[in-house]
Amino acid sequence: MRIILTVFAFIISLTTYAQEAQSLLFRVGKLYDSQKKTFLTNQQILISDGIIQQVGTNVKKPKGVKEIDLNGCTATPGLIDMHTHLVFNQKQTKTSEGFNNASKIPSQERIAQGLKLAQSCLEAGITTSRDLGNSGQYLDIKLQKELSTKKGSLTMFVSGPILSGPGGQFSKLAPADTFLIDQEYSIIRNTQDAKKAVDAHAQHGVNVIKVCADTDHGLLKKELLTAIVEASKSHGLTVTAHTNSDKAARNAILAGVNGIEHGYTLSDSTIQLMAERHVYLVPTDISRKQGKIMIDGIGMKGKEADDYLESNLQGMHDRLKRAVTRGVSIVFGSDYYLDIEGLDRGKSSVDVLVSYYEAGIPVAEVMQYATVNPAKVLRAENQIGAIRKGMKADVVFFEGDLEQDFAATLSQPKMVVKDGVLLSKSH
Repeated sequence: MRIILTVFAFIISLTTYAQEAQSLLFRVGKLYDSQKKTFLTNQQILISDGIIQQVGTNVKKPKGVKEIDLNGCTATPGLIDMHTHLVFNQKQTKTSEGFNNASKIPSQERIAQGLKLAQSCLEAGITTSRDLGNSGQYLDIKLQKELSTKKGSLTMFVSGPILSGPGGQFSKLAPADTFLIDQEYSIIRNTQDAKKAVDAHAQHGVNVIKVCADTDHGLLKKELLTAIVEASKSHGLTVTAHTNSDKAARNAILAGVNGIEHGYTLSDSTIQLMAERHVYLVPTDISRKQGKIMIDGIGMKGKEADDYLESNLQGMHDRLKRAVTRGVSIVFGSDYYLDIEGLDRGKSSVDVLVSYYEAGIPVAEVMQYATVNPAKVLRAENQIGAIRKGMKADVVFFEGDLEQDFAATLSQPKMVVKDGVLLSKSH
């Protein structure tokens, strides 16, 4: 009963926090044009009925419209995080215990937790997310439905349970905990399992299929990956593949997947294949600052910690730059699921964009990874991902000059407009 009341109380708090959609005219110092990959100065944005009505330097203020002066801010389209786990919150531990325990939390508590994490992401500037599993048996769809009942909430695209070979992503489980495998994954042993799992996901109403092309238990066979892709296509669903090894990524690409998640060890030849087949990459990288926090959390200290972090950062940066050079489409995904004291889920997720900048990618290009690029992957480029007439009014206003002071400004969202609803506590 206490859990149910907690969920209800949290929904009530969201109701009082969000306002109804308004007619608003914003004046900003800078505006990021995601389609032209440039920053424009002294812009105005007119919003009404949840839609962007006009954008430009001399927008006439209609009668009765509230005007908000944000001259010291940079406006961007609402950010789109393509790799979230909103009903999974893992305490950081040195072993797999934290991962296992996060899956044991009761379903209603995970939904309540998800509502809170979704709000954290929204306040940080993420207005749309694609949730990729570790969500029990379709708890992500339950959360998606909860959020859709309230205008001004985070928009979720969901995958349902991850398709995986036997064992899922669990490394070691006590006999009493083996139930978690079937709770968290759809296990694929043969082509019949592949078709059955995809059919079930489609029936539940998922938006994308996620498959583990490899885990600690080994590679998923190429014929099973192909069966998953073919079954998904029959339902009009795209497929994205979790990969650790280059071999797994190559198998997945040859099987026809649309995207690769992580891809930390991609070879040049595999990256070239991605470019040729128009397979996008979701680099779930970390910034130097976040990396130090995470390494400290597992007890690694001194030179060992510094060398470990530097090696990982160099590897991630190198892989990203090679993919960009060869023309692979990059889309932002945080894969942030840790519960670390003092860190906010939303801001920590957005911080992944800083890792791309630290790799040497220009700010204007980094911001495409979080706006227009993922909008295209979601087949929603006519609704989200850009600030222009006719688009949904999903806009973030960051305090400062995002183009000139990227990391600091990105960490300071002043105001968020979602579906035309103003979500700032300060206004």
